[in-house]
Amino acid sequence: MITGTHHPSLALPALPRLPSFTIHPLGVLVQLLTGGLRAFVEGARRSIGAVLHTYLFGTFDASHPAAMIPFTAGSAVSSLNRLVTTTATALTVAVFLIACVRSVTSHSLDASHTLQVVVPRLLVAVLLMHASLPLIQLAINLNNALALAFVGHGAVDPASLPWAAPMSGPALRTAGDNLFLLLFTAVMVVGLAILVLAYVVRYTLLAVLCVAAPLAALLHVLPETSGYARQWLRLFSVTLFMQAVQLLVLRVAVALAFDRHQSLVAVIYALATLYLMLKVPGALNVAAHWETSATGAGKRVGRAARRLVALETGGTAG
Repeated sequence: MITGTHHPSLALPALPRLPSFTIHPLGVLVQLLTGGLRAFVEGARRSIGAVLHTYLFGTFDASHPAAMIPFTAGSAVSSLNRLVTTTATALTVAVFLIACVRSVTSHSLDASHTLQVVVPRLLVAVLLMHASLPLIQLAINLNNALALAFVGHGAVDPASLPWAAPMSGPALRTAGDNLFLLLFTAVMVVGLAILVLAYVVRYTLLAVLCVAAPLAALLHVLPETSGYARQWLRLFSVTLFMQAVQLLVLRVAVALAFDRHQSLVAVIYALATLYLMLKVPGALNVAAHWETSATGAGKRVGRAARRLVALETGGTAG
């Protein structure tokens, strides 16, 4: 009969003790977010820096950014401008015929409809059509000169920009696991992306305005279409000179910067600078409409005064 005695050779070996650990889901999520935000900022820094250097500090042909070729010297802009100039020159005959018919059939006392006013405008329009590109390049040169005056002599360079220090590699490593600070830095990157998009749109819009310049000169001839010519001039002025004003804002921001390290104050200061720069086009657009509003009010007052004089004269004669 076999008894239940324990044999020493059949004993099981002792299992090693496994280390115990606890997973904190919130901590893992924070680590993933901070790592992703650092990678996002580092990747955006290299891309945004190159694009801003091409578009922000001057208006030149973007196809050769290092050569600083004049904006209107690009083959696409110049060839399309010549095509539109030829078309607008042919349309001057139609505009002249419209003015002649109106002078015969219209009984209006408005002097702007007479041939004595329309014909000189037509001649000036033809001159502006064929000289549109040189005149536009003169305006662009003025903008570039203002931009150089605001950022020249090393006062503003890529290393001194308000967002350069918070986006630098050492600053991001110093931020470590500060999720709050990295979130503000990511918002700053989004603001920079919007600024880059605005400058790409500005460059494209300037090209379109340069091509359409001959048509704008022709639209200024007739009173009914002169408003569209003024809109072209207003849009061109705001689109072109927004760069010089934004660089002036940037120069002031660089001069007043008091914290050039990775801190919440530095990031918020960079965000404030970006906000002001993005508000410049809207402010210039509002300022450009002041003259139009004042002119419109003056014309309305003039028409009311003429009607009042006509009524009083008619009443006295009657």
